[in-house]
Amino acid sequence: MTAARPSSGPAAPHGATPVGGDNRGGGRKRALLLGALLLAILIVAALLLSQCGSDDPDESGASGSGTTSTSSSGRSSASSSSAGATAGSSGAAAAAGSGQIVTADGRSVLDLVAQADPAAALGALAGQPVTGTGVRVLSVPADEGFWVGTSDQQRVWVQLTGEVGESPYQVTEGDTVDFEGTVVAHDAAFAAGVGVDDAEGAGQLTSQGSHLEVAKSAVALSR
Repeated sequence: MTAARPSSGPAAPHGATPVGGDNRGGGRKRALLLGALLLAILIVAALLLSQCGSDDPDESGASGSGTTSTSSSGRSSASSSSAGATAGSSGAAAAAGSGQIVTADGRSVLDLVAQADPAAALGALAGQPVTGTGVRVLSVPADEGFWVGTSDQQRVWVQLTGEVGESPYQVTEGDTVDFEGTVVAHDAAFAAGVGVDDAEGAGQLTSQGSHLEVAKSAVALSR
């Protein structure tokens, strides 16, 4: 019987894995690396998208801010225009003066005397009652009469009637008075008869052809 010859090479250790044998461990490592790389790419992409999204609201906010600014500016301009219109109306009212003189049917005596033909306008009111409220006394050139109105162009003569001393107070230029009277026609001699000369408006009084007769007791200082 022939004895077995021992192997001439070293014996492989029991359970050892030969070099270049099973590569499953390396495959798993490559898969993990690829997964990590893809995850990193996704994270970067998400960051870029979030930055782009954050830029849009800024632009929208800027646009909205501009709109708000424009709207506010428009409101300010409208408010300024409104304030200017109000101030202009107040100024016109102040320039026109306060008070009014009206007939029983609501016509303004001061508007009528400002017409191109005041004699015809006032003549149509002859005998009609009038009421003056808060009317300014422009001048007092005579003992028993005075001009009232808003200006030298828009004024009417008030002739006081009644006994001496009946007036509750002495009418003074610049006063604001209330009264009740009547429209009365007069002739060309009226101005001189009541003591009004040319410098005090005799020509205007004559051209108007009418005046207001008011009892002294019917004149009161406005409150």
